[in-house]
Amino acid sequence: MLRTYGKAWAALAIALLTALAAALTDNRLTAPEGVQIAIAVTTAGGVWLVPIVPQWPWVKTGIAMLLAVLNLAVTLITDGITFAEAVNLALAGLGVLGIAAAPAHSLYGARRGGSR
Repeated sequence: MLRTYGKAWAALAIALLTALAAALTDNRLTAPEGVQIAIAVTTAGGVWLVPIVPQWPWVKTGIAMLLAVLNLAVTLITDGITFAEAVNLALAGLGVLGIAAAPAHSLYGARRGGSR
């Protein structure tokens, strides 16, 4: 199952770590942190829903990268970067790398082992 859905599992793990980090770093959940968690959950859903396309092996990673940039934008637009938000931004960046490195195999014949 990890070989088939590795990228989605990596994205889900980052979403869970983002929520955990938001809760533990400053013992409160601010509005920007809530948006960061929502973006992380959306990233996990997007990576899971987007099919593997052999012509575009980078699409799942690209979605994660785009949403990580949105995470940064939300943080910069609001009240600047707090420690908790910096931790969540670091997790978003690690999530992009993890999704790029994680395996994913299509159930319909397209195979991209460690594709980006």
